Amino acid sequence: MLKLKTGRDLSSGLSPDVFGLEDLAQFGINGGVTVLAFDPVQSLLAAGTDTGRVYVFGQPGVEVEFDLCPGRPIIHLRLVKGIYLVSVDGNNNVTVLSLDTKDVLSVFTPNAPVTAIETDPSLDWMWIGMDNGLTVAYDIDRGGKTPYRISNLQRTVLPRAPTSPVLFFAIHPRSYQIMLIGYEACAIVYSMADDDMLLVLQYEVPAGAPGGDLHHLPQQRTRFPRLTTGAWHPNGHHIVTAYDDGSFVFWDAKEGKLLLARTVEDTDVNIPRKTIMSSPTLDGFGRTNSIGSGNSSHSNRITVREPIYRLAWCCTTNPEETSLIVAGGESSDLPLKGMTYMEFGPTPVVQITSYVAMGEHYAQPRRQRIYPVPLGADPVDFIMLPRTSPFYAGNMDPLALVAILSSGELYSIDYPSGAALPVAEMFPPSLCWIQPRMSAFTVSAVRREQWIGMMSSHKRQVSTRPPVLVGGAPSRARLRRFDMRNIIATGHSDGCVRLWDASHGEIEDSQILDMSIADAMARSVDVRVSMISFAGQMGEMSVACETGEMVFFKYSLNRQGGDVAKRLEAMNISSDGRPPVIQYVNDRADPTIKEGFLPVFVMNPQQGPITAIKNSDIGFLAVGYQFGSLAVVELRSMTLIYLESLVGQATDSSGKRFSVQRPTVPDSTRRSSTASSLPQIEVPTAIEFSLMALEGDAFSSIVLSVGTSLGRLLTYRIVPTGGGSHSVQLVGGIQTKGGSKVLAVIPFDTDYGVSAVASPTILGKLGQGIVINGSLIVVTAEEARILRLPKNKQSSRTFDEKVLVAGLSFLRQGDTLVLTCVTETGYIRIYTIPGLKEIAHLSAQKFHDIRYAPRSIVSLNGDVMLGIGRNESALFSIWGKALSNKITTATGQQVKDALYDVMKHAPPRPTISNIQWMSGVKYITPDDFDLLIGGPHRPRSQREMEQDRARREQQRLAATQKMNQVPSPTSSQNRMSSFFGGGGQSGGSSSRTNRSTKSPYGGMTEAAEERGEGLGFMQAQFARLEEASSDYARVSFFFFNLVLFLCIYEKKRLT
Repeated sequence: MLKLKTGRDLSSGLSPDVFGLEDLAQFGINGGVTVLAFDPVQSLLAAGTDTGRVYVFGQPGVEVEFDLCPGRPIIHLRLVKGIYLVSVDGNNNVTVLSLDTKDVLSVFTPNAPVTAIETDPSLDWMWIGMDNGLTVAYDIDRGGKTPYRISNLQRTVLPRAPTSPVLFFAIHPRSYQIMLIGYEACAIVYSMADDDMLLVLQYEVPAGAPGGDLHHLPQQRTRFPRLTTGAWHPNGHHIVTAYDDGSFVFWDAKEGKLLLARTVEDTDVNIPRKTIMSSPTLDGFGRTNSIGSGNSSHSNRITVREPIYRLAWCCTTNPEETSLIVAGGESSDLPLKGMTYMEFGPTPVVQITSYVAMGEHYAQPRRQRIYPVPLGADPVDFIMLPRTSPFYAGNMDPLALVAILSSGELYSIDYPSGAALPVAEMFPPSLCWIQPRMSAFTVSAVRREQWIGMMSSHKRQVSTRPPVLVGGAPSRARLRRFDMRNIIATGHSDGCVRLWDASHGEIEDSQILDMSIADAMARSVDVRVSMISFAGQMGEMSVACETGEMVFFKYSLNRQGGDVAKRLEAMNISSDGRPPVIQYVNDRADPTIKEGFLPVFVMNPQQGPITAIKNSDIGFLAVGYQFGSLAVVELRSMTLIYLESLVGQATDSSGKRFSVQRPTVPDSTRRSSTASSLPQIEVPTAIEFSLMALEGDAFSSIVLSVGTSLGRLLTYRIVPTGGGSHSVQLVGGIQTKGGSKVLAVIPFDTDYGVSAVASPTILGKLGQGIVINGSLIVVTAEEARILRLPKNKQSSRTFDEKVLVAGLSFLRQGDTLVLTCVTETGYIRIYTIPGLKEIAHLSAQKFHDIRYAPRSIVSLNGDVMLGIGRNESALFSIWGKALSNKITTATGQQVKDALYDVMKHAPPRPTISNIQWMSGVKYITPDDFDLLIGGPHRPRSQREMEQDRARREQQRLAATQKMNQVPSPTSSQNRMSSFFGGGGQSGGSSSRTNRSTKSPYGGMTEAAEERGEGLGFMQAQFARLEEASSDYARVSFFFFNLVLFLCIYEKKRLT
């Protein structure tokens, strides 16, 4: 290691005791989403992932994570009665958690794989269907399996059919003792009250009927399609079942009469037809090709229809006005997948409508449309988000639909229009990371006042659409006194860019700012964001697209039209027929946005994808390209002032110039040689603007530092020229050890111990002749060097392990400046400046993943945003022992967000109508149903025991108060004074019994006991008042009689 030649120790104020890794927050979701559950009463959304974690989201700032089954997926998820969270994981464990205490209440492992579950928002029961066809009932509230079970009903009605697992359950929307149970060969309507099968629904497609098959060969025989799912009509009069051939069938729920069999395109597919038409096949572009045509390439291909995997029979606030959403059932050759929406409108009155007319009602929906999902995505499941009611299978008056894609991403759709939802306005940031998946990530510092101003302007412009999630209450953390806010910017595969404050627990405004490069580039494909650079102090952002374009945004007022001259210039075509390098697109701004981030121009010099980008706070933009070019744009005039290749622009440590030529290999050689034998093109990998005096200069300059993929550092000076423009001059360069790519170039002020990154405040002082003595830290995977630019090395250090990310951090100005590095082994190592001595190392191995750690970012305030998963990052602070941001309980545990609100109650469950009751449908009370399922020996609920405990405590306190009273023979005046004085306090207090906090009703019980204590005390006081009043009445009566006797005696004496 080389010692620093000049300057003072900028880390002298630090010791190893100051450092400690504090986990501030986690953002995003670990893994891909496999299942969702929504509770409209508590307004909470739960998401299970393929890594065994469950996330529960509420209002902004409310997010609780449960790690239930590490490494295994969550298969089923339910929110029951607002307080229970039920999950089934890949290990076949059924877990019940309390949303109140966030504790695991019970765990149950069935003796066969779980294939289906069903719950009701008003009941304590969960029905578990298993692979062997059996159904058992589980008591969610008591935490145990009940003696009630349902045998394999398909084996009873179809003894020759193979053993089938339970595929699905569907509880009757108005009568919870009736359930639709689905098996592979049939669906059965079962009455738990009668322990009897009411209907057996088996779908048969006779020979000659098309069914759901697109090819004519299967249509020549009788088929029994495999059942996949089913649902009830909201009024309970009809049933719909879906099958693996893409067809779905409507049934009468009383007689079991088939009303209509159809697909998403055709009707009456169960009726044989006179001639079997050759079904069309679709090529990759959606063009039809008839089987048997002259094109042999298509005649040999059989097109199949996808099975229907999900149905949702929705209704408005009127259960008779319905619509159906069908997921699946389309041709497998269609390039664009989606879900089919059918609006049926008001349902005809069942009592006066024939079966034929009812079938025609479902054959001719009022409207039918496709809800498309992103290109290349395949939906696997979806849920509806109802506004208020959890009943009708969660499909009453929905406001949105959330689809789960095969990639683990989510896609939100407005209901019933089918348009994509404004995700940033309606969902928390962690869910926005996977709608769609994040493809670029950065963190920038913005002044608090500036960010709040942006958010207040955005809030005035957002739509009036109500938020989806408003439940729970966030726990508050101690506010940190940083004037700068860490703003996270995420880019996504659909071209969206979203900004939000990463200060978890101290968020002053949790709104999300969003913009899209798709509108600026006037296309919706090939818009995946690859890089983002955000200049927070200037309100400017540069977004790189994977195809090589760069879109520049600026926060400003929306003045539609823009500069006419620039718009005309943007339409000019160069002499070689190519569009201009910079194309002005300010006329493409969304007209509904009055103030916000608006697109200004798109730059594409045709130099390949972008490898590095830096948007400075002083009006300059630098972009590196894969073909080895560097472009610099002056943002004030929006002109390209520099575009050159790095080839030939390098010097070694001795100052001798040399060149790195692009590989030019003949075609024959290129075919036979491997990629590793070709010369490597030098490309920019790290860019930074700074303000400092170069070596030998007596003035400060705007310095552009560029690190390359071959381990070189190039130094440029930006100097003003005539007419107010600027030019870029190469000053020199240096070669680092090992030749590995430069990870970071970090300028700092050697006099004040702060960052020397270019800022508008310091730039304004350069005219006063100030000299900034600065140095630059160049970090590669193997070493770190401190240089006095352009090439004077002051100190260096070779790392013992490879470094992935590096950045500058300081606690206060002057003596707390350190270099923070994230290594490949999961440690965060901290080095002094300028000595580069290791002062501390902090372990983050618990969260470390080498695949995502290179995405990490180190902030100036000591925050480290560590990439820990495909869709997840964690925010840490290296000053954990100096600045504590957490609020903990008495036992040292971190306070979690509150989820359960005891004041929110579900509406009454819908019941059967008078017509249904008169037709023979039984009504059973909840108590009778609980007795039926739980049996006579069902243990008492924890809630009842807590209430009894509170009642006994109240009685005990009242008895104690009465026993502590000592009768006194004194006058009633003393008794009255004992009531209004402190007499009731003597001996009236008693120690409270220890209350269990494991019960989900623990908080309610404690409140009830405290109220009971107060009521017991008041009861004793009123008893004492009654006794005093009685004594006073007796004394008054005696005194009255005495006076009366004396008056009579005196009258007789006088007479």
